[in-house]
Amino acid sequence: MDIRPYDPEKDIRAVERIWYECGWVENEEQAAYVRDFLSAGSCIVGCLEGTPECQVHTVPGTIHHLEEPLSLCAVTAVTTSRIARKQGFARVMTARQLAAGAAAGAEVAALGMFDQGFYDQVGFGTGAYEHSIRFDPATLLVDVPFRVPSRLEKGDWEAVHGAMAARLKHHGAVVLEPPILMKGELGWHDNGFGLGYYEHGGLTHFFWADAKDEHGPYEISFMAYRSVDELLELLALIRSLGDQVSSFVMEEPAHLQLQTLLKQPFRNRRNTRRSEFENVHRSAAWWQVRLLDVPACVAKHRWPGEAFEFNLVLDDPAARFLSPDGWPGSGGEYVVRIADSSSAIPGSRTGLPTLNASINTFSRLFFGIASASEQLVAADFDAPPELIRPLNAAFCLPRMTTSWDF
Repeated sequence: MDIRPYDPEKDIRAVERIWYECGWVENEEQAAYVRDFLSAGSCIVGCLEGTPECQVHTVPGTIHHLEEPLSLCAVTAVTTSRIARKQGFARVMTARQLAAGAAAGAEVAALGMFDQGFYDQVGFGTGAYEHSIRFDPATLLVDVPFRVPSRLEKGDWEAVHGAMAARLKHHGAVVLEPPILMKGELGWHDNGFGLGYYEHGGLTHFFWADAKDEHGPYEISFMAYRSVDELLELLALIRSLGDQVSSFVMEEPAHLQLQTLLKQPFRNRRNTRRSEFENVHRSAAWWQVRLLDVPACVAKHRWPGEAFEFNLVLDDPAARFLSPDGWPGSGGEYVVRIADSSSAIPGSRTGLPTLNASINTFSRLFFGIASASEQLVAADFDAPPELIRPLNAAFCLPRMTTSWDF
């Protein structure tokens, strides 16, 4: 395969063509932001007859495991042209970018998937469900005062990125570091707008939405706040738009159950069924995650209960796509201790129970996405009953949500 680093001057037109063919951009205005987006992080291209026909882009960031930030390699763009499908480019190039991320110190990798199954081949496990709710803003049961907001436009991308980076964190919260990424994210919204609040010259809390027609729906793509009080002010602001706007669409914030703040949600769902402004609640896992550095990740897990140990035998499917003289993947044998100070040390110890797993399923366990009991149905997860019980208890974690679409 002809795979090399992306050259922005030489390759931009070919990459823009790939994005057009994938449907990621639809016009010249949107395509203009591709250069800015790819200027951050690392990008490689796969070529046929010297012309890029596939590109894989990653950026550094963080992802939270409970209150502990882990360094993240975020795979933010994998695109293949119409003539280069089924050539193996995307799979091999994604594995190479994971290796580069691991070499740079990333402990975890994550990505948004086009569908479930493909990225399993390089070690990713399906993430937690994200709740998308379409509701009438006038039915929000939020009775708190709100101030007159400031308008946000596409040119405010640095302030928007700063507010996202400084927002109130939660289990699974993602931050992508290069601010210029946000320039592209906002630029791709044809009818996007933002409303938010500034204090001491800095943007503290806001939402960014796409507006469709006079009465909506308005679809929120980014929201940031530093406290629950700021979240409630944003919800009160959304409620104030209910005089004109018939529906909003947003992912449920990590710090509340949105349904409990809606007036008669089931009645409104029935009454709006099949309408343009249907009230509906959908759940889906659109992202995937995997560990890159198992010892570093396990060391961040704090378990105040009774300590326990086990042998961990991991298979990493990405290894078959990696160079033999580089990062070998995360597979191998570890002696794992789960305690207030946890550890994973390469090797094995006689007499300990053994967990056999793929990096895919172990990553889901580590983040509390699926319990050990739930994963026993998977062919690549097996452990004796005496180990399943403590694993269930030690990795019973809060709902994981990224609150950053990438």
